[in-house]
Amino acid sequence: MAERRARQSMMEALSAVPFPRLRLFVSLAVSIVALLVYVSTIAPSMDFIDAGELATVAHTWGIAHPTGYPLFTLLAGLWALLPIGSGIFRLNLFSAVLSAAAAGIAVQFFYELLRLRPQRSPARGKGRKPKAGETAAAPAATSDEVGALLSAGAGGLLLAFGGTFWRSALTIEVYPLHMLMLSLLLWSAARLFFLPATDGSALRRRMMLTALLLGLSFSNHMSTVFLLPAFALLLLMTHARRPGIWKEFLWAGASLAAGLLPYLYLPLRAAANPYLNWGDPATLEKFIWHVTGKQYSVWMFSSSEAWASQFMHGMEVFGRDSGLLALLPVAVGLAAVFRLRRDVGLFLLTLFLTCVIWAAGYDIPDIDSYFLLGFFVFSAWAAFGIRQLSNGKFFRKQALLRNPMVWGLVLLIPLFAQTGRISQAGNYLVEDYTMNMYASLEENALVMSFQWDFWVSASYYYQQVEGMRPDVIVLDKELFRRSWYFEQLRHNYPDVYEASREEIEAFLPHLERFEQGLPYDPVAIEEAFNAVVNGIIERAYKTRPVYVTIEMEKQFAPGYVRVPQGLAFRIYRPEDLPDPADTPMPELRYRNFQSQERLPVEMRNFYASMLLNRAVYLFNAGLYSRVDPLLRQALTFAPDDRRLHEWMRRNEQRMRVDEAGRGDEGRNTQR
Repeated sequence: MAERRARQSMMEALSAVPFPRLRLFVSLAVSIVALLVYVSTIAPSMDFIDAGELATVAHTWGIAHPTGYPLFTLLAGLWALLPIGSGIFRLNLFSAVLSAAAAGIAVQFFYELLRLRPQRSPARGKGRKPKAGETAAAPAATSDEVGALLSAGAGGLLLAFGGTFWRSALTIEVYPLHMLMLSLLLWSAARLFFLPATDGSALRRRMMLTALLLGLSFSNHMSTVFLLPAFALLLLMTHARRPGIWKEFLWAGASLAAGLLPYLYLPLRAAANPYLNWGDPATLEKFIWHVTGKQYSVWMFSSSEAWASQFMHGMEVFGRDSGLLALLPVAVGLAAVFRLRRDVGLFLLTLFLTCVIWAAGYDIPDIDSYFLLGFFVFSAWAAFGIRQLSNGKFFRKQALLRNPMVWGLVLLIPLFAQTGRISQAGNYLVEDYTMNMYASLEENALVMSFQWDFWVSASYYYQQVEGMRPDVIVLDKELFRRSWYFEQLRHNYPDVYEASREEIEAFLPHLERFEQGLPYDPVAIEEAFNAVVNGIIERAYKTRPVYVTIEMEKQFAPGYVRVPQGLAFRIYRPEDLPDPADTPMPELRYRNFQSQERLPVEMRNFYASMLLNRAVYLFNAGLYSRVDPLLRQALTFAPDDRRLHEWMRRNEQRMRVDEAGRGDEGRNTQR
């Protein structure tokens, strides 16, 4: 009884607050809580994959990989001007702020859905009448409205601390801005499709706002296309037959075009040849290729097996990100929304299915972020479920379980249990790896690599923004398969381009046929490609130290000997080989950060393998005393690697033989 009275008094206290102010408070509370947690778990430095590239683009006004992300580039470029921390931390914070804002605005979207009455019920009342002294502009809330708002807040917290959403908030990426745009878009769409317009001008304003946000969202990320089937469905159900609607469509089309204007950044900036000019979208053809992601189309719906694998992975992501406790309100909410409002149910289900079906067709390793819209819908269903579970029908005698805030806190328990897996606090893996790579390269070195995810992307940032090792030329071998990369090479390193112009110009006609989708000879194009890479290595060897990294195949730099020096192999002609005792080996500085994600595990294997390569090189040179420390260091990265244990055994055995030999030699000398 006391518990019930406490609950009633709390709801009455909240009901006394003017409702617009209460709505704002709940959204701000969700955003602030999210931001505080994000800042406490944020990455202090560089992350894997595209973080270095995106940070460089933001600081230097360059052009990122397809689809270019012009809205992100413009906003991140402005944010990068703020005097907050280091350049990379500043942009990581940008992601945290965007993600926190997205969670807060999502609360408003969830509430717009939760406030709807069943379609066959009378129109929603406006709550209690204002008391003396109150104004109609700021009415207080009914307990039903407060319950719906708190349920929406619980859904916002579930969204904010879902694993993929939370992880994307901790480093520079395009997805936090994408989630913010989704929140704004869905909130605007809910008002357009589900709230009756008082007059034609109100409808026009809502359509124009939704269309503008749609264009801006496309200007950031093309997966905005996942929204279109659901939007089209509701448009047909609600406004398609409205008299004079075509005029509103014209206004909406103009707003959509205005939202797409950031794409003008790409050809305008490409004409200035920035250091990072991916795709070189200065011509109409290359602009279309870039914004449509043509080079990635080969990975879309490549096979039914790949789709099935990605689909099952997506289901695992939803379960992991929401936690098992959320499955009950999600299931209840999914059923409840169809019972209450079939149009809302179809809208959410279409969003979810479109996201899952389309995202599963993209056969890439790091697919989790493409399921974020689906998790957005999961959170909406959970909000509906919490509202149903807390309305008294399910738990009549458990007043505590009829409090939406209690449900929100309960659902956070399994999510916060993931903190150790998600937190990036103390993660300097990519920065340390990049610095160790630089330490492995002698002055004026050229290094050929395709470790984009681990350090090549990051090297752009450290060289162009932080000014580190400007003497080093870093070339990504795989990007030589794209014609724009040669134009970037010619602009950034004209001496390298000119030295290998003959091989490049022989390769470009083959590459053009490949890019245009015309028939090409796969053997000829691969031979020409190899000739370009080897030609650059051959010419550069005459004037500077040349290195390749561990993943570079053996057909590159044929006839050269690879000598392991730190995290790279310096290549030598056989006649130029130095004494192994004189080859440099930098000290590898590494700040440990335990993570079982795919890329940190692969990075530790790179460390272990390069240390092993160095150990074997010195072992074969008879420098056994130098081998043991290298193998012991390698074991700190891969303690279960059998190769390391076997070489430890062999080296210890050889050292014992040598010691015994020196002892025999000493005794013979005494005799």
